[in-house]
Amino acid sequence: MDLFATVSRLPFSVLGPHRSDTCTVDRLNYKYTVIILVIFSIIVSNKQFSSDHIACWVPGHFTRSYEVYSNNICWVSNTYYVAAAETLPLDETKKKTRVVKYYQWTPFILLFQAVLFYMPRMLWRSLSAKSGINVVNLVDAALNYQTADRFEDRNKIMTYLTRSIDQYVYMRKRKRKRFDFIRRFLAFMLCVPGRRMGSYLLILFFVTKLLFIVNSVGQLFLLNIFLGHNFASYGVELIKKILNGEELTESIYFPRVTICEFAVRNIQNVHVHTVQCVLPINLFNEKAFLFIWFWLAFLTVCNTYDLLAWFVRSFGRVRYAYIKKRLELMQSDTHLRRMPAKEFIHRYLQHDGVLILRLLAYNSSDLVVTELIQQLWQFYKRVGSGGVGGAGSTTGSGVSSAVIQSSSRGGPAGGRQVSTRLFDSNVGRDDI
Repeated sequence: MDLFATVSRLPFSVLGPHRSDTCTVDRLNYKYTVIILVIFSIIVSNKQFSSDHIACWVPGHFTRSYEVYSNNICWVSNTYYVAAAETLPLDETKKKTRVVKYYQWTPFILLFQAVLFYMPRMLWRSLSAKSGINVVNLVDAALNYQTADRFEDRNKIMTYLTRSIDQYVYMRKRKRKRFDFIRRFLAFMLCVPGRRMGSYLLILFFVTKLLFIVNSVGQLFLLNIFLGHNFASYGVELIKKILNGEELTESIYFPRVTICEFAVRNIQNVHVHTVQCVLPINLFNEKAFLFIWFWLAFLTVCNTYDLLAWFVRSFGRVRYAYIKKRLELMQSDTHLRRMPAKEFIHRYLQHDGVLILRLLAYNSSDLVVTELIQQLWQFYKRVGSGGVGGAGSTTGSGVSSAVIQSSSRGGPAGGRQVSTRLFDSNVGRDDI
C-alpha cells in the first residue's frame, strides 16, 4: 500500500469537507474521534508548557532557585498518591503501586489513540484502491449527477457509473483464482458464506469494522497500562457512586495532590526531601479521560450494532430484496422473473457490487442508485445471462456483453475494450 500518500492526505481527510465512501458510524471513529483526541492533546500540551503545570510546597528555608528546582524535579520524576487521611508509606513497594506516571505523557497518549483510530481508515483506503475501483470517485459522480442540469451531463455521469461497476465485477472474476486461497481463508475467518462470491471489498469492509470494534474496546484496556489502576471500570464506578448518592471525592486515577521525594547531594551527604505537590493539569485530565471513557463505550455499542446491521444487509434475502425492490420501482411490470433477478444479483453484481451500490446510496441518494441499478439491469438483459456476469458473451445481434467486450488480442484471458456504441455520449439513457 502507498502509505506515504495516505499519510500525506491525513489532514485533509480528517479536517477536510465531507467526501466519504463509508457510513456515519465509521466517520465517528476515524474523523470525529480523531478530531476530539487531537483537540484534547493540544489543550494538554498548552497547559504543560505553561509555568503552573506543577506547584510544590517546599520548606521555608528553600530559596527561589530551590523552589524552581523542586518543581522541575518533581515534574520530570514520577510522584505518588497518598490520601490526606493516610500516613506516608515507608515501604518502597507500596510507593511504586501508587505512582502517578502518566501526566508528562498525556499529549502523546492522546495522539497515539488518535493514530490508532485512523489506522483502519488508512487500511480501507489503501487496500480498496488496489481493488480496481475508487468508491469515493463514484460517490462524487453520484453527487454530481444529482446537481447536473444538462441531460448530456447526467447521461455521461450515469454511463461512467455503469461502466465502472460493470468493469469492476468483471475484473474481480478474472482475478479471483489468483487469490482464491486468501479469499477463502478470510471468508472462513469472518464466517462469510459462499465459495464463488466476488467479495474482496466486502471482506475488507468487515475487517475494517472489526478493527474499529477492537479499537474502541482495546483502548479502554490500553489506558490501564498508561494510566494505571483499573481504568476500564472507571466510568462504571462513577455511575455507581452517582446512583448511590455518594460524594464525588478526589479520584485515585487523577489525583490533584501528590507526594514527591527527591535527593539533593551536598558534597558527601545526600539529603532526601519529601514535598507535597499540586497537579493542576489533572483537573483537565480527569474531565478529558472521563469523556473519553464514555465516548469509547458509546463507540463500542455503535460499532457492534453497525457490524451486525451490515452483516444482515450483505447476505441472504435482505441483499436480494434490496436490489429487487429497486428494480421493480423502475419497471412497468412489477413481477420480475425470479431466476433472472437472482442471477443478476448473485452471479453478476455479487457481494462487492451490492456493497458498492449500498455505499453509493448511503453517501449520495437512493434515487440515483435506483436508476443505476436499472441501467445495470438493462445491460444484463441485453446481453443475456449466458456468461458469468455477462462478460465475454454476445447476443445474436452481436452486441458486446455488459459494458466491456472481450478481444481476441488480449492474451489468454481475453482483453476488454469499451464498446463505443454503448458509451457514445450522444446515446440517450433509454438506449443504454
